Amino acid sequence: MRGATSNLDAVQRAEVHQLSAFHLRLAVFASVAVYASGFLLWYSATALGLAPMLDGREQLELATHIAADRLPFEAYYRAPLYASLLAWLIKAGVTVQLPFAARMMNGTLHLLSTALVWLIAMRVWRKPAAAALAALLFGMNPVVLHFAADPLDLTLSISLMLGGVLATLRALQATPVARIDLACAAGLLACAMLARPQMLLLLPALLLCVLAQAERVRLLPWALLPMLLVGALMGAANLQVGGEFRVLPWQGAYNLWAANGPQANGRYFVQRERLAVYAEGGNPARVESERLYRRENPAAADDYASQTRYWQRRTLTVLVADPLPWLRLVASKAWYLLNNFEQYDIKTYHFHKTLSPWLRWNPLCWAMLLAAACAALAAQPQQRAARVVALFAMCYGGGLLLSYVSARFRLPLVPLAAILGGGVVTIESWARRARGAAVAILVLGIAWQPLPAGEADRTLVEDYLLSARAAESLGFTAEAVSNARQALVRAPADEAARELLCVAAFNAWLRAAHYDRAGPTQDCRDAADYSPVAKRALGILAWREGRAAEAICLWRELVAARGAEHDAALAALVMIKEARAELAALDGRQTGRWASELLLALAIQGDASARQAVAARLSAVDIQIQSAALMQLFAPPSAK
Repeated sequence: MRGATSNLDAVQRAEVHQLSAFHLRLAVFASVAVYASGFLLWYSATALGLAPMLDGREQLELATHIAADRLPFEAYYRAPLYASLLAWLIKAGVTVQLPFAARMMNGTLHLLSTALVWLIAMRVWRKPAAAALAALLFGMNPVVLHFAADPLDLTLSISLMLGGVLATLRALQATPVARIDLACAAGLLACAMLARPQMLLLLPALLLCVLAQAERVRLLPWALLPMLLVGALMGAANLQVGGEFRVLPWQGAYNLWAANGPQANGRYFVQRERLAVYAEGGNPARVESERLYRRENPAAADDYASQTRYWQRRTLTVLVADPLPWLRLVASKAWYLLNNFEQYDIKTYHFHKTLSPWLRWNPLCWAMLLAAACAALAAQPQQRAARVVALFAMCYGGGLLLSYVSARFRLPLVPLAAILGGGVVTIESWARRARGAAVAILVLGIAWQPLPAGEADRTLVEDYLLSARAAESLGFTAEAVSNARQALVRAPADEAARELLCVAAFNAWLRAAHYDRAGPTQDCRDAADYSPVAKRALGILAWREGRAAEAICLWRELVAARGAEHDAALAALVMIKEARAELAALDGRQTGRWASELLLALAIQGDASARQAVAARLSAVDIQIQSAALMQLFAPPSAK
């Protein structure tokens, strides 16, 4: 009878334990869901949330091209898996709100990753408290949410990586389905590579896990075959869209040079060739690599395969000829990889964190995660599953020394560090706690070393410009002007800031439609020497201020240059009836390529063919509105 009572008590204790674990899970995931949703919805109302820039915008454009089957005939420049998911959203009818839909998809993937962190931590440390701490360290991490808010491939790749790590831990156990688990691990990690190529660094970690156990070596084909299959599928996709069997995207060749060449800082990509800021102009790294390649190889083949080989050879030649500077660069990368500061990548994290009421007061940081992870490993080195997670982290982190250690590149280490860090609550003996605390203090002392003076704020000009460009694209002219002026305060000679200030201030004046009031003449004059768009705006301002000769001269210079502002400048000359010579040089058979503004100007002046062409391009309402605006803008100032 006593034995039955004892068994009943054990069952009751187990039920209470399961119930408390369920409540703990519920509390953790509810907290993460509320916090993540609040931040993502807040970000959705910001200029950068409404109008993603740089890599985010490129992902949206790639998704649009995939959905419409309008890809150029070339291999993928960047990994296409994330854009392919966005393309499915477009085909499902999501178009106007695509940035918001991508953000919600990222939010869902973030919750999935948080669940995977919980499951992995439970498998590693065997305690719900450790799993809860790990899930909170990742799910509430402000850096993770900072990047999840933009349409970037990071969130998807992290989910795939964590799925691969969980399947790896399952495969290393003696279970009947070890082969299936290993195949799933290899497939998921290989798919993570298709979302973000740096995840290739995780594949050797999986193979090392298999080779480390003699009884598991026979399972090696179950790991290799899924990797080869996923690689073959990617190669076949590139063969179809570009005529070349290629597993990895071809952007890596120039990035390898930019991250390891003589001018590299090793932390983040530094743009050497300034692009126009009023138009996206494509991927900055790609545009720069093509410009430099053509400049240095004017007689060479101008295809991307030749460019790829050139940058690979150049990188190898420089490293072999003088390896010591590169070794010093790698050493500095290792220090920055451990440092708590989140290096610039598209945006400066600490700048944008202060703008968010959701992230501003969040204390979680890289140094805390790294210290907790190292403390747990040092205190309990016998934990085999923890060593497997650490191996994945070391393989990925070591590979980053060949590229960048910026915030976005380092981010996949955050969930792995959170999993290991959750183990600090499982340390039982005082001796182990003391050892873990000593290691944590040492790591914090290294990670919290301050950056050299001025380094933390060096990239803030880029943040102001990015925000200004997003605001300008949405018509938030006051915000755009304010951000452009803030950029000029920090860098008075910055050409991009001067150009963007002219564009934003001119568009604010233009939208007000009070052409008798003074416009931003001086702002545009400061940028007109190097900016065609500023020169055209300056011409319009000169015309409105009664300086017709100066306006005509500026517009004719732009027409003669035959650049991006050719059609708009010619439209201005047409509107004031000073384009007789320029119109005589035009090929009337190319009207389909002319800008709508030029066609409208010609139609207003009575050109029948232009009237037909613009009617086929614009609605009657648009023609009426835009024609009225043009006639008002270019009316003689004395007539107003």
